[in-house]
Amino acid sequence: MRTPTSLLGKLGASACSLLLLASSVLASEIVLQKVPLPTSVDAARSHIGPQASFALINYSLKDVQSKAHALYVSSGNDLKVANNMIDNQASTSFGFSIEDRSPTAVIDLGKVCTLSQLSAIYSPRAGVVDFYVMQSLPGTKDGDAPESLKIDSSALAKLKSVGAVIDDGNQGRGSIKFPATTGRYVMLKWTPAAHADSPFTVAEITATGPSRENLLASNVNFSNNRTTLDSKDVPDSKDVADSKDIPEEVPPTPPAEGPPPTLPNPPPFTFIPQLVPTSE
Repeated sequence: MRTPTSLLGKLGASACSLLLLASSVLASEIVLQKVPLPTSVDAARSHIGPQASFALINYSLKDVQSKAHALYVSSGNDLKVANNMIDNQASTSFGFSIEDRSPTAVIDLGKVCTLSQLSAIYSPRAGVVDFYVMQSLPGTKDGDAPESLKIDSSALAKLKSVGAVIDDGNQGRGSIKFPATTGRYVMLKWTPAAHADSPFTVAEITATGPSRENLLASNVNFSNNRTTLDSKDVPDSKDVADSKDIPEEVPPTPPAEGPPPTLPNPPPFTFIPQLVPTSE
C-alpha cells in the first residue's frame, strides 16, 4: 500500500507545483512574433510573365489567408516553418527558443468555426498546456494582425481557457474536449515545470469540430516544403483581374499563298516528213 500512496502524493505535489508555476507565468506578458504567410507560387514564377506572376501571387496569398495557418509564435529560429505544427504530419515539427519560458502559438482558422476538441503532440516535458479559443486577437481591432503582438498580464487574465492538460513529462501529447465553442483563433500556451537545455518542439496541433472534422486540414496545401505547383493552386482566368499592361493575344496569321505548282516540261517535238507517191 505504500507505493500507490507515495505515487499519488508525488503526482499531487507535482500538480500543485505546476499550477503555482503557471500562476507565476500568468503574471508576465507574452510577446508574439508574426509568422510569414506560406506561398506556393515560387516554382511558377520563372515560367510566366511579371503581370501574370503578380496576379498569381495575389491570388495565392488571399487563398492562404482564408485557410488555417500559424499566425503568431512567441519565439523560434525559423518562423517560416511554424506551419509544420498544423501540416497534418507528426514527423515535422517547430522548435521554440531555449530561452522561451512560456512557448505560445496562435493559429488562425481562416474563418469563424465551431470547435469541440483541441489536441497537441509535443516533446515530452513536465508542464501545463493551456488551450484558448478566441473570437478576436487581444488588443487588436477589425481583424488587424500587427507584426508583433503583446499580451500583457491583464489581457491574459481576461482570456478564458477552454481547458488545460498537466503533463508529468512522459506523455508528449494532450487533448481536451469541451462544449461547442465558436471562434476564429486558437492559442496554446505551454508552461514548463522547469527550464530545459533543449528547445521545446511541437509536432502537431489539431482542432476538431462537433462533426469530428479536422479544421486545420486545409493547411496541407500550403506546406513550405513544396517545390511544384498543382493545377488546383493556379487561379482560373475569371479569378485573375484584367490588366491593360498585359497584351492581348493575337491569333496566328495564316501563311501567305505560295506560287502555283509547276507543270512538267513538254516532250521534245520531232518532225517526221511523209512522202506522197506521184502518178506518171
